[in-house]
Amino acid sequence: MADVLKVYKNDEVVSQAERGEDGKATATIDGLDANTDYAAGTYQVSRKDDSGESDKVDVPEFKTKPIAVTGISFDKETLTMDIGDSETIKATVAPSTATDKGVSYGSSNRDIATVDSSGKVTAVAPGTANIEATTNDGNKKATCKVTVAEPGDPNEEDADVSAE
Repeated sequence: MADVLKVYKNDEVVSQAERGEDGKATATIDGLDANTDYAAGTYQVSRKDDSGESDKVDVPEFKTKPIAVTGISFDKETLTMDIGDSETIKATVAPSTATDKGVSYGSSNRDIATVDSSGKVTAVAPGTANIEATTNDGNKKATCKVTVAEPGDPNEEDADVSAE
């Protein structure tokens, strides 16, 4: 029988691994929370071989790694608005399990369109501006192009057209 490292939580075996030729064994514990401190003794290890199993020894205190942000996207890539209108655009951080899903917003031209800390865009004057969301973790970015028109502007995409 090969040497086996056994990992316990209380009296339950939660992982085990055979020792390789280099004398090391790597066991993975599933279900741990990201970015979390685990106190010494939360887990114990033992070694089992042909002569039996050793006494359990406490695993020292450890902290799991955070889950990093891999990307961000908006629910809209473009937005057409009239002066004075407001609309909220939603930023989605990936993966959904990321530890820090914080986002900050900015406008490329605050004279055309502003954005608050919740993604609420307000149209200020005719023109175009880019609204950008940047993740706190990883500095990932998403952009939404905002076009602001005068109310009733015939060049506006969704303007009502009527004949007299």
